[in-house]
Amino acid sequence: MKLTKQEIQFIDNYLIKNEVKFWDVRLELLDHIVSAVEDKMTNEGISFNEALLDVHRGFGNQFIEFGVSKNKIFEKGLYQSNAGFKKFTRQKQKELGRKYRKITWKQLKIKLTSVKFLMEYIVLILFFVFIYKYFPKACFFTGLLVLVLPTFYSAYYYFKNKSTRKSLNFAMATSSAMAVWSIYNLSFYILKENYDNVADMPQIYFVVVACLFYPMIRINLEVYKKVYEENKRTYNLKLS
Repeated sequence: MKLTKQEIQFIDNYLIKNEVKFWDVRLELLDHIVSAVEDKMTNEGISFNEALLDVHRGFGNQFIEFGVSKNKIFEKGLYQSNAGFKKFTRQKQKELGRKYRKITWKQLKIKLTSVKFLMEYIVLILFFVFIYKYFPKACFFTGLLVLVLPTFYSAYYYFKNKSTRKSLNFAMATSSAMAVWSIYNLSFYILKENYDNVADMPQIYFVVVACLFYPMIRINLEVYKKVYEENKRTYNLKLS
């Protein structure tokens, strides 16, 4: 038995009220729940309300029936707990984290065997050698600019299109990209312990770090673009 547009809209609103804040997670849950409710109504011959309550509980969202009048069970039961949806979101975060790590390492292998990229990489290294030789004091800011490229890129896409806002896919792509920044910060503060200020630190350090992390940064920029395009298509198809 197929659900009506009104019933599907009710389920979507129910997910919003249960604080499923990421729109892409909400769409996935909506598909699951609509299919499950339709199956229950068809195979078990129960009403929409009964089927939705069963599916709601099936996700791990418990509700208390004791002391609640029968005509209020549906209304109250759907919103007593959203623990199951929170668990579903955490699971999706883990899956996407693994997905983007795999994509990053796979693309890194491809990049490092690409003649075109290797030529680009050599040019970048020569550029940094030039900076270090003739403008050593600019090494810190130049290296820092390269390292924060993913941050600027993610901010650009975030404001460019609303499909990236409250998107778990984009949030996890950003989190994966920030791993490079975290490694840099760790190494920076370890080295900084031996110097009174940044100006006293060896400028060659910033050259080496920027060059070392550049392949990962380059891949992260491509991942951002891919996630953005996928999100935009899905968002425009389902929510526009």
